[in-house]
Amino acid sequence: MGERVTPRADRVGVVPPRATGTIETHAWKDGRTVSYRARVRFNGQRYRLDFGTNLEGWSDEGAAVELERIMGQIARGTWQPPAPRRRAQAPDTPAGDETFHVFASRWWQDKQPTIAAKTREDYLWRLGHLLAYFHGFEVREITVHHVDRFRVSKVRERKELEDAIAAARRSGARPPSRRPLSNRSINMLIVLLGQILDDAVEHELLEVNPARGKKRRLPAVKAHRNFLEPDMVVDLLDVAGAWERELGEHQRYGRRAVLATLALGGPRVAELIAADRARIDLPGGRLRVGDSKTEAGLRDIELTMYLAGELRAHVATMAALGRPTGPRDPLFPTRTGGRLNASNLRTRLLAEVVARANAKRSSEGLMLLPDNVTPHTLRRTFASLALAAGRDPRWVMGQIGHTHAGLTLSLYAQVIQRQRQNVALLWELMRFPDEPEQPPSRRGPFDAFGPTNDPSADLALPTDADGTRR
Repeated sequence: MGERVTPRADRVGVVPPRATGTIETHAWKDGRTVSYRARVRFNGQRYRLDFGTNLEGWSDEGAAVELERIMGQIARGTWQPPAPRRRAQAPDTPAGDETFHVFASRWWQDKQPTIAAKTREDYLWRLGHLLAYFHGFEVREITVHHVDRFRVSKVRERKELEDAIAAARRSGARPPSRRPLSNRSINMLIVLLGQILDDAVEHELLEVNPARGKKRRLPAVKAHRNFLEPDMVVDLLDVAGAWERELGEHQRYGRRAVLATLALGGPRVAELIAADRARIDLPGGRLRVGDSKTEAGLRDIELTMYLAGELRAHVATMAALGRPTGPRDPLFPTRTGGRLNASNLRTRLLAEVVARANAKRSSEGLMLLPDNVTPHTLRRTFASLALAAGRDPRWVMGQIGHTHAGLTLSLYAQVIQRQRQNVALLWELMRFPDEPEQPPSRRGPFDAFGPTNDPSADLALPTDADGTRR
């Protein structure tokens, strides 16, 4: 920047130093937010000009354009330096004229240490939507009208995105990668806005919280959670294996084993991708997944005999292909030993395999797979198969890493409504080594399969008070 020079009134003819300016950026600890500002030296004084963050639309190019505009005003003699900064208030005393961006940033810094890593990701996603709309509003000026306009804007964005996706499909072009927000997702944004503005009410910046109340939200129809039946799982795995055999060795990474683990083990797709070779214990029949940074964030998935066989074959195939087999190498490695891409699994892999499975089932006159099969569909499939096989709901929750019973109980309700099931195939997929080859005979008030021709094939969901797996 150079030495600071202050012009003196008694030195006639002294020319102030030429005005200069530079762009500065600051990365936040959340790993997503970047602040942009400029440092300007003018008439011997230094000024810091805060622009905003990338969540507000700022970028390197935008900041450079703004600085160029300011330097042009300085050259013409029309620039007005900003007023001196007021002395900052105590951190726990928000100013009445604070913008939503500043207030929400403070709220987030206080909130994030108290919540789990997965919840932090969800909150950051929601904060991105809120800051893009409300960042320039003063907190005290946010009203019910503004919240309603935000909701309307999200509905409009959804319609535009749905139209763009439909147009891309008609033309054969690649559709946008973003998915339209459902009513439930939009409501989740408003719920978080309400949490943030609760603090504004407590600090007396608002008299009432404008984001509270049922009228602020969209009607959300309770979704019917889809999952695959046992024969659908088998077809999905068969076509995935056949597809992989059609490809060159350099393109193979274990498509069948990936889908088998998702559908018969229940991990999240991110957990599966992050799994190392050291995390699988084939003799012990378990796969350790979760946050590898802390032991507390890890959990063990028990492997059924069927899934253990799939993973055993996968490990042998990867070794035969010469893929890295070190303890810290990925369980599902790419050709170069890297990790798979979650987006590719969600879109390319599942889209192709589902299309192939539906073509096979259509030719055989069988029911097609549900629409929009995702990795989460396979995760629900595991839960539904486990419940149908008589596993205790609490055990199922532990397998999939849920601390709340909502999903498990909703699937439980759907499972017990099914009237008929291929019990032998279900047991083949879900049996553990310490269990008999034939499904146990049970009758109870929650018989999941109803009457069958073979009474010994009937299974009921367990009613043991101690949660012992049968």
